Amino acid sequence: MSNFIQTKTAKFIYFVFGLAVISAVMFFLFNNSKISASVSTAKIVFEEEVHDFGKVPQGPQLEYSFKFTNKGKSPLIIEKVQPSCGCTGATTGGQNEFSKGESGEIKVTFNTQGRTGRQEKHIMVFTNDPDMPQKDLKITCEIDENMQ
Repeated sequence: MSNFIQTKTAKFIYFVFGLAVISAVMFFLFNNSKISASVSTAKIVFEEEVHDFGKVPQGPQLEYSFKFTNKGKSPLIIEKVQPSCGCTGATTGGQNEFSKGESGEIKVTFNTQGRTGRQEKHIMVFTNDPDMPQKDLKITCEIDENMQ
């Protein structure tokens, strides 16, 4: 047996076995570091992502607030809020950073003047949440020009 340990074949087998063990340990550490990194980042969670105003008259400006919470461990940063067209406005109310557990809202306005029929508008929210760097919020309504 002691002669076998000193042979080139045995040394090669031990080398391959050691390499396999080191590879398995590195794989395990790498995967666990990704899990812990994602747990310690910002995470935006909206109460709802779509709001339907229903049937509305033509003319008034509609308003709605999409509420969210930072469920992550790091501060959440709202980098930009971008509506899909000029008839829609969106703001964070001036606050762009939200601590762990802190809530906020994206205030959306939609001008119905001069529009009729089914409307669907999108608001893109850009954040530092690595799992959701861009979130698409949507408002819809049916504008009835005959409704008062």
